[in-house]
Amino acid sequence: MITSPAFSRIGFGVTGPHASWLVSKRTTIRLIQTAFEHGITLFDTGPAYGRGEGEKRLGEAIKALPREQVFISTKAGIHPGRRRDFSAGAVEMSIKESLARLKTSYIDLLLLHGPAPEELTERLINRLRAFKDRGMIRHIGICGRGAEIDKAIELTSSSNCFDALMAPLNPALDETAIKRLERAKDANLSVIAIEVMAGVQRSTRMPRSISDLWYLTRSSKQKLSGSTTAPHAMTAQNTLKWTLDRPFCDAALCLTTKTNHLSANAAVAGLEANT
Repeated sequence: MITSPAFSRIGFGVTGPHASWLVSKRTTIRLIQTAFEHGITLFDTGPAYGRGEGEKRLGEAIKALPREQVFISTKAGIHPGRRRDFSAGAVEMSIKESLARLKTSYIDLLLLHGPAPEELTERLINRLRAFKDRGMIRHIGICGRGAEIDKAIELTSSSNCFDALMAPLNPALDETAIKRLERAKDANLSVIAIEVMAGVQRSTRMPRSISDLWYLTRSSKQKLSGSTTAPHAMTAQNTLKWTLDRPFCDAALCLTTKTNHLSANAAVAGLEANT
């Protein structure tokens, strides 16, 4: 379980438009620092986002912030270019490259990015524990949505090898997925919610900014692939509150390109501004 005081209930996702040309580096850095000012200290990214661009931008942004007050979550297993490799050697190299891009000496939470259960080998877990013992990573977790979470719960219950998991959580989630997250909490894993806004009905207005095009493109891809979430009647802020109110949810990640959304999210979570 994560016990860091820098682990805020709302996190900022440095991914999507923040790892692309659709949002300038300057805008991303400004939003990260604004999020920190509002009490949001959990920042999540990964090497697969923009071929490391998300990590680079987060690294630039936190140079101006007190490192001990920032909680950085990044990933391994899905590498730049979406190359998949969960071998111990590849994950070790990924961690070292992430540390360089983030310009930091340690990662607060290293998440294995959607591994298959059979990829959670003893060799890999031992390698991650070695990095944890050396202080290069402080917590180990899993990012997933199905059998890989079941395996992580099993391994943690037997050998206490994982500290957290990151998984979808929203009002459209089925009972099986909810029960899985409850079991994770019972196994003493911190639960970080993603895809929180899935099912929230979006405005049908034309895009007003370049970054709006990213959201429109993502929505179109989801419809074409049949991976859309059934819509529900909750507003975005009520959906976030619903997620945070789940007794097994420790934090929720949100992706935004707008300052007013950051302040609204922080208010829902009852965060205090950093001064």
